[in-house]
Order: sequence, then structure tokens, then C-alpha cells
Amino acid sequence: MTTKRSTVLALAVALAATAACSGCQVFAAGLAMAFPEEKVPAEFELPDAKSSKVLIFADDMFNPISYPPAKRALTEKMNQILIEKQLAAEVIPYDRLRDLETAEPDFNRLAVSTVGKRLGADLVIYVLLNPLSLKDNPADSFWRGRFSGRVRVVDTHQRRRIWPEESAGREIKVLEPQTENSSPTYDRDLALKLGEHMGVAVAQLFHVHYVDRAQPPQGRLDLAE
Repeated sequence: MTTKRSTVLALAVALAATAACSGCQVFAAGLAMAFPEEKVPAEFELPDAKSSKVLIFADDMFNPISYPPAKRALTEKMNQILIEKQLAAEVIPYDRLRDLETAEPDFNRLAVSTVGKRLGADLVIYVLLNPLSLKDNPADSFWRGRFSGRVRVVDTHQRRRIWPEESAGREIKVLEPQTENSSPTYDRDLALKLGEHMGVAVAQLFHVHYVDRAQPPQGRLDLAE
């Protein structure tokens, strides 16, 4: 087996960086220079990806969010990724969920599996949302978007949660860096951005992805242990 020249060069650069560093920073600096992207495995593989129909159910029943279209942004981004990554054969459009919510007077009393079954889904990726925060302080001139929730996967045929083991679900947080913006529509823009980033974050739980070692986890998945 031969070693690629690019790999040898990368390792050489890493060793040089290691020699220039000290203490606990040595390994991290060398690793980041040799391999700037870190491979992150899926936490859970969705079953029957080639044949399953999947519903994304972003639910803010207990904590209504300030800008509801963020739920659409979350759902549509997730639907896009599930199809692109071949994690589902078919996804249920967001508008079908909204139509059921409008038509069913007791919608909020339906079990998650029942909602999925009514829409023809085999699996439901259920995201129980926490309030969407755009600023640390409403009077502050700086924006700092935050969005979080808990994720569960429900099998509509078995009528039970299949992931994770914790009944409360897998907690995730999406953060945006602090910024100053005087646009009168920036609150809407930031809410939609948070929705999309939450969609990316949740989808990352189910597929291999890569993250830049040198960048902070702002605007992407931040797993809470």
C-alpha cells in the first residue's frame, strides 16, 4: 500500500505545528492542521430508508414560538436533506401536517404516532420545540439567536418511540453569533435562519457529516449531554 503525497505533507505540517506548540494545545493544533474536518457519525440510522415515508413534526404546542414560519423552514430543510441523503423514500409535505392540524379539532390530543399514521407516514421525526430566542434582552441592540428542542423518532406501525432510549428525547441547541443589524425585518430573517439551521442540526443526527475543527459550533448542531 502506498501513502498519498498529500497525506504525508499534511502529517509533516502537523508535526511542525506540534513542535511549535506547548501544553495541551499540541495535539489539537497538529490534528486540526492535518485534518481540518472532523467526521461525525450518525447517532441513529433511520430504518428502511429505501421504502419509508417520513413525517417531520415540529411541535410548539407547549412553548409557542414567536415566529411560526420558522417551523416550516425547519421542516422543509429537513425534508430536503432526508431526500438528498437518501434517508427516506418519501417525505410528508409541511402543508399536509398544517391541513390536518386545521381540520382536526382535537389535533393537540392526538398521539404522535396517530398524527403520522393519519398522514401515511411510517416514521415520525418529532421535534418538541422550546421558545425561539432572538435576543438575550429585548431592549438590547444586539441579536443573538437561539433555538432548541428535543428529538424523538416514532414508528407509526409499532406506535412507540424507537429512538432515543431517553423518553424525553435527544436535546439539541442551535446558536447564532452575536450581531448588530438595524433592518426592520431582521427579526424575521433571523427566525427563518434559526429554523433552517435547526433542520440541518436535527438531520445531522441521522447521517454522517463533517465539521470544521477550527470553527465554533455557532449556527450548527450543539448537542447537549
